[in-house]
Amino acid sequence: MAREIITHFHYIHHHGDSQRGFTLLELVFTVVIMGILIAMAAPSFNGLIESNKVKRLATEIEWLLVQAKSEAVMRGVEVYVESTASNMSPRSVVSWKITSLDSESTIFSTIESVSFSGIDMTNTRSLKFFSFDPLHGKPNANGSYRYSIGDYKLKTVLYSITGRIYTCLEADSKKLGTYEKC
Repeated sequence: MAREIITHFHYIHHHGDSQRGFTLLELVFTVVIMGILIAMAAPSFNGLIESNKVKRLATEIEWLLVQAKSEAVMRGVEVYVESTASNMSPRSVVSWKITSLDSESTIFSTIESVSFSGIDMTNTRSLKFFSFDPLHGKPNANGSYRYSIGDYKLKTVLYSITGRIYTCLEADSKKLGTYEKC
C-alpha cells in the first residue's frame, strides 16, 4: 500500500511537469488582444493628458499670483509680476515666462513654457508688468491670462478693485473638472 502511494507521487512528480505553464500560442493570443485593447484606449488618454496639462498650468498661474499677493502683504513691499514672451526663429514658436519678484529682484516664483509644451498662452497687455499693493494686496491692473490646448481653454482673471483672482472656462471650451464658465 505504501509502495503504491510512493509510486503514484513519483508518477505525478515526473509527468506533471509537462502540464505546467502556457503554450506559445496562448501567449501570442494574449499579447495580440492586449495590444488591440491598448490601441483602442490610446485616443482617450491623449485628451486626458491635454486636459490635465492645461488644468495644471491654470493652477500654477493662479497660485503664483496668490503667492505674489501674500508676499506683498507679509513683507510690506510691492511685489511685481512680469510676463515675457519671445519668438524663437525659424519656427516662430512663442516661449513665455511668468515671474514674481520684489523691487530688489528677489524671485519668488517662475513658470515657464518649457514645462507646458503645446499650450498656447496669452495675457492682456496690462498684465505684462504689474504689481500687488503691500497694504491690501490688490493688483494695480485688471486683466486675464488665457491658455489653451486643443479644445480645452481656461482663463485666470485679476480684478484690481476687489483683488480677486479666479480661474474659469472660456465659452467654447470642453468641460474641465469643477471650473465654471466665464
